[in-house]
This record gives sequence, structure tokens and C-alpha cells, in this order.
Amino acid sequence: MKNNYTIIIVFIGILFLISSCNTIKYVAEKDHLLVKNTVIVNDKKKSDDEVLDYIIQRPNRLVFGIPVGLNFYNLGNKEHIKSFEKWKDSFPNREKFLTKTFSEKQARGYRKFKYNLNQWFFKNGEKPVILDTLKTAKTSDKLLNHFQNEGYFRSKISYQHDLKKSKKALVNYKITTGKAFYLDTISRDIKTPVLDSIYELHKSKSFVKSGSQYKYSNFEKEVDRLTNLYRNSGVYHFTGNTIGFDADSLADSFKTDIKLKIDNRLIESNDSILSVPFKIQKIVSVDVITDYTYNRKDEPYKVNKEYDGINFKAHEILKYNTKLLSNSIFIEPNTLYKDETRDLTRKHLRGLQNFRLVDIKYEEINNDNLAAKIYLTPYKKYSFSNDLELTHSNIKPFGVSGKLSFLNRNTFRGSEILRFSIQGSFFNSLQGTAINDANFFNAWEFGGDVSLEIPRILFPLKTENIIPKKMFPKTVFTIGTSFQKNIGLDKQKFTGILDYNWESSKTKKHKVELLNAQYIKNKNIDEYYNIFQSESESISSIADEISNTTTIPVNNYDKDGELIPKIFVDYFLDTDNGFQNSYPTEFQTTQNIQKRYNIITEDIFVPVISYEFTYNNSTSYKDNNFSFFRAKIASSGALTSSLAKKTTDQERKEILGIGIAQHFKTDFEYKKFWGNSSENVLAFRSLLGIVIPYGNSNDVPFNRSYFIGGANDLRAWRIYDLGPGATQNGLEFNVGSLKFLTSLEYRFKIINSVKGAFFMDAGNIWDITNSSLTEETGRFSGFDSLKDIAIGTGAGIRYDFNFLVLRLDLGFKTYEPYQQEGKQWFSNYNFGNAVYNIGINYPF
Repeated sequence: MKNNYTIIIVFIGILFLISSCNTIKYVAEKDHLLVKNTVIVNDKKKSDDEVLDYIIQRPNRLVFGIPVGLNFYNLGNKEHIKSFEKWKDSFPNREKFLTKTFSEKQARGYRKFKYNLNQWFFKNGEKPVILDTLKTAKTSDKLLNHFQNEGYFRSKISYQHDLKKSKKALVNYKITTGKAFYLDTISRDIKTPVLDSIYELHKSKSFVKSGSQYKYSNFEKEVDRLTNLYRNSGVYHFTGNTIGFDADSLADSFKTDIKLKIDNRLIESNDSILSVPFKIQKIVSVDVITDYTYNRKDEPYKVNKEYDGINFKAHEILKYNTKLLSNSIFIEPNTLYKDETRDLTRKHLRGLQNFRLVDIKYEEINNDNLAAKIYLTPYKKYSFSNDLELTHSNIKPFGVSGKLSFLNRNTFRGSEILRFSIQGSFFNSLQGTAINDANFFNAWEFGGDVSLEIPRILFPLKTENIIPKKMFPKTVFTIGTSFQKNIGLDKQKFTGILDYNWESSKTKKHKVELLNAQYIKNKNIDEYYNIFQSESESISSIADEISNTTTIPVNNYDKDGELIPKIFVDYFLDTDNGFQNSYPTEFQTTQNIQKRYNIITEDIFVPVISYEFTYNNSTSYKDNNFSFFRAKIASSGALTSSLAKKTTDQERKEILGIGIAQHFKTDFEYKKFWGNSSENVLAFRSLLGIVIPYGNSNDVPFNRSYFIGGANDLRAWRIYDLGPGATQNGLEFNVGSLKFLTSLEYRFKIINSVKGAFFMDAGNIWDITNSSLTEETGRFSGFDSLKDIAIGTGAGIRYDFNFLVLRLDLGFKTYEPYQQEGKQWFSNYNFGNAVYNIGINYPF
């Protein structure tokens, strides 16, 4: 608590220091600090971004009403003297004191530190925004132009500077739009007949329609539509510059007649400019140069091989299978020129990750025909790489990992990519758990993987009609193994994966795992009761109780007289000893402990078949206004169990003595982001997961169950700390078979690369398998269980390094479903019970 009070005092001190700064400290006498812009449209204040985006000069950014960046800038002292000699003369007493107490060198260091500190404030803060009347006038012109482009041709605008005695200024813009103009008669004048015919076939899709309000943006959309239409209809030379619109406004009726004009193509001939009709042009040949380099561009090609009308050329050796490479080429001979096929070909060839240069050019053979030339410059066949990185996830809160990779491109002449990697990591696996370990890096993992990526669907049956090649299908084979020393229960894993993935559109991706088989072997199960202290303590309590009436055999204790939990559990559960009747409650508790032990330490084979669908309409990594949806359905053991035989006790099916996990699992995740920039973003996430055991399994394997809490989850609780439901059982690792999580986070910029966030997380896990291990309060029983949803709120601060974001989130327990009635809200809403989460990148 003492540390928490220190943090609070420091935080309040910094907040007070920043908020109490003089905002006009560096505003000159004749200048004014711009503090507010107001836009009034038709007597109503406008606050939407569509209008405010046209304002050129804006006040310093506010964070909860405080100009943090400006005040941070004002903490600097521009009067600080750079020269040591001048500083010494200006502050003789301070210089004498420092020189006498320390040395002249240290005095110089002090002066340099003070100077650099001031420069740091100036560099990371925001300069005061000084009112510029020229920018106000330009803003007025931009606003007027905007409303006229929206069809308000009779708009009027005025602006006023409100200059305060406090050297602060407000700018008010007042706009009167008048009535909007609407489109009346739409006519066209298209010089080239073939263009006119194409327009007639597609005119129903026009953005410029009679009866609609005049909007300049619709004319821009129409130019883009027509340009794409013609360039994908064989008109190779068409550009949007030839499109124009004439408008004739009828003043009294507030209507405008529009004439679409498309001129002929202009060409230069014998120092003259000629107007000639556009022509539809056909591609008559396609040449693919598979080993293009600029230095050898004029040398003859020794290899020329034709496949399906496409000519593949090389200087020395044709290293690619022509049939397989043609799957990524959508430009075909004897077809019309199309931008779409050119762009699709470029995208697919780049996606093969075999070529560092993909260049597509067209040569005019005559007025009607084109020759397509595709120049490919391959990467080196072999490459090696090594990486060292920080890692972070809910399972590995912090770690350092290294990876050595070998890559072989075009492995079997079909643009395949063979990868072999060896990786190792050291990490802290105990953060947020009840386990104590003196070492920060208390776990390690070492493993290797081999994968083969094939740019097509490799399947016994033809899939071209279902998944055409334009969807960029891939087949990936992966085998791997890893050895892990982790929280005492060391594990060894063997994995084999066969998956198919493809893109049905720019926003939709699909992935089918025909097989994802994982064998998990626990290597250090003797440490179980040292790790799960709550289980060990329960067993010790039971042993103490029965020792009053029964002499416990000596083999239940070690040489130091400490109880051996595993041996005692076997002894206590032995029905021949009669404890079931004498201690029924304790017997049931011990049975549950034994079941949990079996689940967590069981060696298990998990063969999964799954399908995953992803929708993401983000346009780029900078896009902060998009939606994301992911759905995954998986089944474990359905096919494998049907091929296996039951063990002699007829309880479960095994392969080579290993139990087969059978469960059905499905996950749904939705994310939505609102924001026009990275400075202010509202982010929402919701997740629902369900896993149900069946057939061969009575319970879900521990590593396939759900948990909640941690830096990327419910941030007011530590990993595995909450649930299931309203249960508070004191176990170190709480898991469930149903999970619900939702988060709402507001992200904002504070100063330069420093960003802040406020968040609210809500969720929990429950059991839906009716497991005897779960108390009634931990089971999901319909809508009544929704009251068990825990809520956490908090704030965070982030530093953006461009390549990653370092994040610190502080989560407060707001609603705790396991507390007594009346104490569930805000009982532990304090710094003493807060959870500090250090993370890398955003939580979602």
C-alpha cells in the first residue's frame, strides 16, 4: 500500500504541475493564443468531422479540458543560457556553490543537464497555436467551397475574431446555406461511339442521377466508375482526364441540368495534336521473363517454353514449372485488356514470395492489339535469418525469444516455400499467478518446425470450381516439436498440421485445418502439488482431521515428516480403508482433487479438424475505422476415435496407449473501431467461446479450456484468477468450458508518441459440462448466470515506438460476482487491489 500511495502522490503531483502551467507563457505581447473554433451553420452549432476537417488552424489539443501538450512545452525555459560562461556570469552564486561543493566539470554537467531538459520539453510538447488571420480567411474559403460542392450554391459565410484581454482568441464562423440545388435533366456527349455503347449498358449504376441533390463527391465517384468501367472493357488508353461535366443552374427552380462530356483521345503526330476515337484493344501475346535483371535486359533468351498460350522465357534455365506458375497469371492471350487482370496477376505473383520485382508492361503492336510483358526478378533461392524479440501473450506475460530460420524458395519448381526453424525462449510464466519463484525468467522453451507452403490446393479431388485460383489458395504442411520447462509441469509437444487457406474477396478469408494433431506429454508431474498449493493445503487439512481417529501409514510421509500428497490421496481414496463412509465430504473433495490432477497431468492426443472465417474491411494498417469478425468451428477426435479401439476396461479409446481427446469447440470474435486518425479511437471487442466434450472425453483437456484475466483480457484480474462463475475456490488455475468477454476502450493522444486510454472490460468463464469438479456457482444456468459477469475498469498509458507499442494498463475491480450481496460493486476499487498489466501492442 505504501508504494500505491507513492504512485498516487506522484501522479497527482505531475497532473497538478502540468495543469497549473501558464498557457500563454510563450505568447508574444501582440499575439493571441487560439483556444476555440466555432462553426454555426444555419443557426446551429456543428461538431461533426465532415465540417470541422476544413478548419486549417486548430487550438492545442486538450486532454479532459487540459492542454497537456502545450503545458508540457511551457515547462521548458527559453531563457536558459546555452553557453557555460554566460550561465556562470548570470548565476554566480549557483556556479560558486556547485564548483566549491563538487567541481567545475560537474558544474558544467549540471548546466548541460538543465539545458537538455529544457530542450526535451520543447521537443515533446506542443508549441502554442498563435492566431493567424490569413489561415482564418483560408478556412472561410474552404468552408464556403465545401457547402457549394454540396449543392448550396447560394451559401454565405462570415467570420469573427473574439480577442480576449487574457491574450486568448476565439474564432467564430457563421454560414447560411440557403436551399440546396438538385439535378434535373442528365444528358451526355460522348464522342467515341464505342464508349457511348458501353455507357448505355451500365448507366443504371451511375452516381449522377436526376432528382438527387447536387454533390461534387458524386461526380468524383462517377469519374472513377467510368474510368474503371472503360479500362476493364478493353480501352487501354482511357484516362479520367477526358471526362467532364457541364452544369446549367436554373436559379428560380433550384435545379441543375448536367451534361456528361467525354472527349476523344488526343495523340501527338508530326508535331500536331490529333483527336482520334478510343479503341478497344485485345491482348495477342503474353511473355513472362522469369529471371529478369536490368544488366541482362538486352541479352537474348536461350529458353522459350509455351504453356496454354503464355510464353515463358529465361536467359539460362527455366527454374519454374510453367503449368504451376501460370496459375498466378490472369492475363491471357486473345482477351480484352483489363486493369483487373493486371492487378490480380501482380498481387498473386508478389504473394508467391518468390520474386522481389514484379513489373507488368504492355506494348502496342497496332491500333487494335497489345503484347503483355511480365518481368520477374527472383529472390535468392536460399536465405537465412535470425531474430531476437520480446514476446508477450496471456500465457507468456513476458519473455525473450530467439529464432534461427532457413528458407528454400521454389523448392519443387512450383513456387513452394520450405521453412525450417529452430527457436528458443526464456520467459516469465508466473506473473499474475500464486506461484513464487526467485528467478524472473523461470521457464524456457525449445523447439523446431518444418513447414512447406504450396500456392495451390493440394487435394485428391478438384477444387477449382469451389476455390478458383484467383482466390489465391494455399496448402501448408507443418510438423514440429517443442520441449518446455514451464511452471514445474514440464511439457513436450509434437504437432502435425495440414491446412488450406484462401481469400474469397479483399475482406474475406477462409482457413480449413484438415488436420491439426497435437500430442502433449507431461514430463514433470511429480511437481504438481508443489505448483498447486491450494490442492496440497486441502489434502493436509484432511490428513490432520483423520489423524485424530486413524493412524496414517508412515509411507505417506517423507524423511522430513512432511505429508506426500500423491500417496495420501491414493491411500484415502482406497475403498478398502472405509473412508468414504466415515468422511463422505472429505472423500468427495479428495476425489475432485484427484480428477483435476488427472486432467492436468494427462498425456493426451488432440486431433482437430476446423474451419475459420475472417472478415476484415480495414484498408491499411493506419485505418482506425473498420470492422473485424472471426468465427472458428473445431472438432477434436471425431474421425480418429472412429478408427481407434477401446481399451480393455472399455472406458476410452486410445492410439498407442494414448487417450484421444474428443470435444467440439467454437469461437466468435467481433471488433469495431471508430476513428478518423490514430489520435482518437473508440475500440470495441466481444468474444464468445464454447467447448463441449463428448464420446471419449468426460472433461475438456486443460490446454483446450478457457481462462480469463491478464493483460489482453479482463485486465482487472490476473491470469486464471477469476471464475468459473461466482466461485472463489482459491485454485491457482481456474478454467471453464464457456467464455464471454467484451471490452470498450477509448484511445487518445497525449504528447507525441505518448498515448492514453480508458477502458472497461466485462466477462467471465463458466462450466457447461456438468462436471463434478465444478461447484454450482460456477455452472452456467441460463440468463441468471449473466449476473456473474465481472466488470473491470481502468486507464492505461502507451508509448508508440512505431514498430511496437509498449503498454501499461491499470485495472480496477469494479463488479465482483463472487462477493456477498451488497458488496459486489466497488468493494475493492482501490490501488491496493488494482492489477498492473505490462503489455506489448494493443490488447485488441
